[in-house]
Amino acid sequence: MDLVAWREALRVRVKLLSTTMRALYETVDGPSTFLVSSTRLGGKHGYDAAGAAAPLGGAVTGFTKSYKRERPDSLVKAVDFTLDRQADEIATLLVGETLADPGAVEIGYNDGLRWTVGLAERPAADGLAGMQLTKDSVFVVTGAAGSIVSAITADLAEHSGGTFYLLDLVPRPDPNDPDIRKFSVDRDGLRHDIFERRKATGERVTPAMVERDIAGLERAHAALTAIEAVEKAGGVAHYISANLLDADAVAEAIDTVRANHGHIDVLLHAGGLEISKRLRDKGAAEYDLVFDVKSDGWFALLHAIGDLPLGATVAFSSIAGRFGNAGQTDYSAANDLLCKMTSNFRTTRPATRGIAIDWTAWDKIGMASRGSIPAIMAKAGIDISTRASACRSFATS
Repeated sequence: MDLVAWREALRVRVKLLSTTMRALYETVDGPSTFLVSSTRLGGKHGYDAAGAAAPLGGAVTGFTKSYKRERPDSLVKAVDFTLDRQADEIATLLVGETLADPGAVEIGYNDGLRWTVGLAERPAADGLAGMQLTKDSVFVVTGAAGSIVSAITADLAEHSGGTFYLLDLVPRPDPNDPDIRKFSVDRDGLRHDIFERRKATGERVTPAMVERDIAGLERAHAALTAIEAVEKAGGVAHYISANLLDADAVAEAIDTVRANHGHIDVLLHAGGLEISKRLRDKGAAEYDLVFDVKSDGWFALLHAIGDLPLGATVAFSSIAGRFGNAGQTDYSAANDLLCKMTSNFRTTRPATRGIAIDWTAWDKIGMASRGSIPAIMAKAGIDISTRASACRSFATS
């Protein structure tokens, strides 16, 4: 596929679905209403040895699971089939799914059986030999200015001393910028400085404006931390300011890697953003932005890589992608798409180790660490991951 075909395929599958359900938002609400979506991932949602057969359906399942979170009283299901299932059989089974078992969201039909998805706690070790990272290892990292991504990059650099191509929309940070340096030692003082600086211009300053400035400095600080960690470990850091929605810019970065090394050992795709709003309150432009940065960025990377040897990919997903989350139909759709694309590697890229990590929120890092969000998450019983545990999880994977 090219980028135009990719975007059209996803427009038909999930963006028209989101438009439809936004229009029906007040209608499809309650025990007498339903949304049943259908995919051809293989009948087991890609959670089998074959992997996802038609992985673009992952965007549909991600959307559907989040819609259920917004409309818990409606019957909402994502029903998966094999590629060879006949249309009349599918129609009959879908009608049946609207009539029973409202508690199950992920349903599949395979091997003559009706399946659903459960959870089991298992150790991360799978018995297979892990990758050996050395100074010759080449890493491509998107979302490199994210705080947890910076920490993981530092950990990878410490254990490899390799070469890192760090991509992010944030411009290359100036190591001599006093605000960036102050961010790490005196955030409250920096907030005061920003407030006074803005106030001196005559504008009406709000806490939200100051926090936006702080968030930008947080990303610049994280990018600088990643660069310095790589260099401290004896590695080489190439920082590239690029928009993941610009396929040409992504291709240019990958072409540089191809010319310099001829292979990629680890592709870490953590680029993305999140704007939490109920579907009824989220316009198409916002929906597309959240979805496209993650999904189009992923496609642009893989399309540019082509047949370049690729040792492993790590897609940063989220528990919102796995289970759905109210206000995140777009975010969940993009994340589950990446998970199903990774699952598809079992048949399409068997030489590549494909990993998708469904992260929870991180303690003292990023959006979930600000304001009242930690208290809200604790009240909801959501576990928070520390920086150290995130690095260990990544390394173990």
